[in-house]
Amino acid sequence: MATIPKVAIACQGGGSHAAFASGVLQRLLSDEMVSRFQLVALSGTSGGAMCSALAWAGLLIGGPADAIRRLEGFWTDLEARDAPDIVANALGTFVARFPVTAEISPYLYPPLAEERLRQLLDKHLPLSALPADPASRAKPTLFVGATDVETGDRVVFPGERLDHDQLIASAAVPPLYRAVRADGRMCWDGLFSSNPPVREFTDLDMDTRPDEIWVVQINPQSRKEIPESMSEIVDRRNELAGNLALGQELYFTTRINALLAKDKSLGERYKPITVRLVEMQLDRSDYPGPLDYASKLDRNPALIHALMRKGRERAAWFFDARSAWPREGTVPHKSVYATAPAAARG
Repeated sequence: MATIPKVAIACQGGGSHAAFASGVLQRLLSDEMVSRFQLVALSGTSGGAMCSALAWAGLLIGGPADAIRRLEGFWTDLEARDAPDIVANALGTFVARFPVTAEISPYLYPPLAEERLRQLLDKHLPLSALPADPASRAKPTLFVGATDVETGDRVVFPGERLDHDQLIASAAVPPLYRAVRADGRMCWDGLFSSNPPVREFTDLDMDTRPDEIWVVQINPQSRKEIPESMSEIVDRRNELAGNLALGQELYFTTRINALLAKDKSLGERYKPITVRLVEMQLDRSDYPGPLDYASKLDRNPALIHALMRKGRERAAWFFDARSAWPREGTVPHKSVYATAPAAARG
């Protein structure tokens, strides 16, 4: 009988695009797949933190079916459906695609995005329903990433003490959100420091430390064209910023694997961990519009549904070679040392 791997799942942030991660988790937790692996930990940042926390809470409260229900319910309720919300959503994404951008301080208007997110968390992630015992909250373990605005520290909130302020801090991307006070710190989105947390998985107790880390990558690593318009530049800047921390997190695991291969004595503290990665990818024919930066702010039901559907389709990749990492198009596992002009390298 094949050994069932212990798995930790890390979900990258990306605004509305994180609905893709919701679809992945829904399929992985389905009756068809959930028995094929042992889920020991989850992590996430921003929208990925919402997905991981919802799945985590559902597993603690009612099991896989409850986790799926919470994931579906949260993203369905996030959609713009009534007339005023539809107009506001359409106007917001339209303005975000202007060729000339103008950013406005979030301290000049009411924090409507934060208030809406709190309402959704109150409904779909009721903290009072979670186990009070910290040890029970660690089965599976949860890590949520954020960034301390004042110190620049990489901040990781564990599920044992999770509250809504910490989750909202993880998603507080400026200038859409103000800095959010969480655990005594003023925080912004974890995009800037841990997107999502991964290295913490390597420090779990040996009996729960994962054999494999499964990463849901939202931001594309490579582009075929050089961005020239302002909107294209904003797109690429956001993608590279979102992947920088992820690349550093995954490098940490490959470094440990390399050291273990050279020094067996390290096996008393660490063990080799396989990394698998599934990328959302920009298959534009599968979505109702462009997957640019503005679409990360878009709550169009057609977009949210398409993203979740694609996530459900891609979840199966974690069980075969399609999720092998590193591979072309995913975050790199090493630096590139320039030795010749690109044209000469062919």
